[in-house]
Amino acid sequence: MRDLLFVAIVLTCALLAVGKPFFGLLSYVAGSLLNLQSMTWGWAQTFPFAQCLAIGTLLGLVFSAKTKRFPKQRELFLLLMLWGFFAITTITALEPDLALERLLYTSKILLMVFVSMILIDSPDKLMQLMRVIALSLGFFGLKGGIFALASGGNFMVWGPERSFLAANNSIGLALVMNIPILFHLLSVETNKRLRWLEGAMLLFSYPAVVCTFSRGAWLGLGVVTGLIIWRSRHRVLALVAIVVLIPLSIPFLPERVIFRFGQLENFEEESSAQSRLWNWEFCGRVGLARPLTGAGFNYYSAEAYATFFPEFLTRWPGKVWTCHSAWFTILGEHGFPGFMIWLALLGCCLLSLRRMRQYCVRHSEAASFLELYGMLMGAFLGYMVAGTFLDVAYFDLFYQLIAVTILAKELLPEAFEQVRFEHPTMVLEPLESGTRRT
Repeated sequence: MRDLLFVAIVLTCALLAVGKPFFGLLSYVAGSLLNLQSMTWGWAQTFPFAQCLAIGTLLGLVFSAKTKRFPKQRELFLLLMLWGFFAITTITALEPDLALERLLYTSKILLMVFVSMILIDSPDKLMQLMRVIALSLGFFGLKGGIFALASGGNFMVWGPERSFLAANNSIGLALVMNIPILFHLLSVETNKRLRWLEGAMLLFSYPAVVCTFSRGAWLGLGVVTGLIIWRSRHRVLALVAIVVLIPLSIPFLPERVIFRFGQLENFEEESSAQSRLWNWEFCGRVGLARPLTGAGFNYYSAEAYATFFPEFLTRWPGKVWTCHSAWFTILGEHGFPGFMIWLALLGCCLLSLRRMRQYCVRHSEAASFLELYGMLMGAFLGYMVAGTFLDVAYFDLFYQLIAVTILAKELLPEAFEQVRFEHPTMVLEPLESGTRRT
């Protein structure tokens, strides 16, 4: 019965998407992050929920009479370049069949990212997208946090089965990136019930991340929390509270958390941490050996270790791992050109956010975009820190937030149309210029 209900809901949303493609986009984002197939028990576990919603949205986009345009921002062109280079490295890949399969998976993510940049043409729609993202991931934060507290912190929090978020490391990263989004929504939310729900999701996301026992997620959580405190008006009070509460809470922490933290402090003696260092060297060697195109997607095999890093087979016999780092994944799979494009894309997003902050500080009318800056900066920093230790180079939320950054740059001038009407002598330059004239 549950399977039939879920399928009926998704098919209804897909049909509605043909007439309302923006609704279809929101349904697709929610369905992808919630991984609806993991909530079914029978035949619907293999039903293509996300594909149905994507097809309905694409048909709605094609048939829509509304003018379609892409934002003309440098990050968009870099994203296109990266996508094209992924195709080139697939052609020269060590494992062409596996690489092609991964290219198709990544292309589906990027296609819907570009669709979102076409369909979102107002700050209100951008806010609706962020609310859908936050509530979808917040569901797992709320659920995982309640489970963590109810179990005394002695059991691991996992993500939805048969999905990218299934692993503890992946769901930990997703929750870390979602915390700044929830915090941003709390600062602008006008609906009291939604504020309570978002506040609960934010609060319970902390024990959920702790009980993923993902040390990469822990580091990301620390950075994100530090940024939130730094941007808070009551930062001194918050810092004093943390300094006082942390030592007092240590005796009450579960033994498993204390043991895991001890491994983080003494990583030189811990085999899991050491294996990551060896894998980073392996992926670095692959990138140096094939500097122009890398080895392509999914090149990991015993043969690859024997070719590029035979010492690994002696130290870790019979093991085949991935890079365990977003940075080294891109370098090993796509060489230095792909790595430089990926870095340029990330760097340009951070630079644009910095310029957005400068613009918003000078113009009080842009206060809402200043909050958006803090949200995106926190999510990107969480991704960079936690992603250093995790296989998340193709995490769809990362690329969706790149689209949000592009859209924020594109929409920022439109937020002041009313101000220009009320004060016709005032001209506000768009974000790219970074100037103000009267």
